[in-house]
Amino acid sequence: MYAVIEAGGKQYRVQPGDIVQIEKVEGDVGSPFKFGNVLMVGKPGNDSTQIWLGKPFLNGAAIEAEIVGQGRGEKILIVKMKRRKQYRRTQGHRQFYTQLLVTALDNGAGEKMNLSSDDKKVKLAKFQSHLAPKGPAMTPKTLGSRVRMARARAALGKDGAAAAKAAAPKKAEAAPNAAAAKKAPAKKKAE
Repeated sequence: MYAVIEAGGKQYRVQPGDIVQIEKVEGDVGSPFKFGNVLMVGKPGNDSTQIWLGKPFLNGAAIEAEIVGQGRGEKILIVKMKRRKQYRRTQGHRQFYTQLLVTALDNGAGEKMNLSSDDKKVKLAKFQSHLAPKGPAMTPKTLGSRVRMARARAALGKDGAAAAKAAAPKKAEAAPNAAAAKKAPAKKKAE
């Protein structure tokens, strides 16, 4: 069974077990959330599909979900420009969002579909592993600054910092030709 819901001015097709990202709603991670604005419920069958349509919403239909994440989306840039007038303005925006795990679907006609606790654990574990970092970043290119690099080395401990120092080339070994070029005497001008 699936449903089409309205949230934040947008419509989403959901079924139990889906993780859906919607506009921000208030609530802590792990707290329940209930959708009341159900536009349509469908139940696919072998020969045909049963559909319950709302005008605009279905009476008695409800979707139960659990908040699994709160965050912000990617930054979008807003650029305003007027040609030949030296007028340029740039602004960034990051939208707040909430991620929900759909746990139950009730069509309002007495039929209800729930997500089993085992399936819920699997979905949450998969979602959490997707968010978890893969390991400490060790290059300034991915970290972005020397300060964060030093913090990462400190987090590894003395052994990690010693190994990173040993792996780095020394200045004298890295550029022997540069040191020789600096010591060359300067030519005198002819009188």
